[in-house]
Amino acid sequence: MGIPVKTNYFLSPNHILRLLEEPSLYDVKDDELYELDERAFEFLKTCYLGGCPDTDDMEFIEYCLSEEILTSEKTVPLKHTIRVAPEPSLRYLELLITDRCNLRCRHCYVGEPEARELPFEEIVRVLEEFEEMQGLRVLISGGEPLLYKEFENLNEFLKDYPLRKVLLTNGLLLSTDRLKSLNVEEIQISLDGMKRGHESLRGRGTFERTLEA
Repeated sequence: MGIPVKTNYFLSPNHILRLLEEPSLYDVKDDELYELDERAFEFLKTCYLGGCPDTDDMEFIEYCLSEEILTSEKTVPLKHTIRVAPEPSLRYLELLITDRCNLRCRHCYVGEPEARELPFEEIVRVLEEFEEMQGLRVLISGGEPLLYKEFENLNEFLKDYPLRKVLLTNGLLLSTDRLKSLNVEEIQISLDGMKRGHESLRGRGTFERTLEA
């Protein structure tokens, strides 16, 4: 069955356009990057800015619809900046937001845990600048990031942040309710091998507690 010729198309949520070394489309949810030619990029950019004019390239449209890149229903896209990235492009950023930690791992490079933390306003400034630089993925780390004093404010800010957010945690502070509230696409939990090796680094009892996270 053919697609109606006069249909307008819109960029689906969870997709952002990036002007990297090659024009690209990034799927934030599935962590997939598509390189585009200039014509495809401009077409999708028009879709992002409010709906596409008709086009005769139905094969491309059908592919985008099948991959859920485009939709014929008007949606609210992720608000993001489209500008030429610096070269070489910076695609991934790790933010160590706090030195606070609930473990004393033998191999930790942070050293003795102190109350040093990045101010919330500074984190917001860095994240906004990284988005404008055409970044893709932010890793939020520490210490234990869930001990960051302003984590709830940060989590609220991340709700509308258009890049992929990854939380690096030891998992000991996770609960069902907290997992439901986190505004991240991915959680990485530290596990250093089997029980004996893990607990030699992180302490007795941490292996089972981590598995329960």
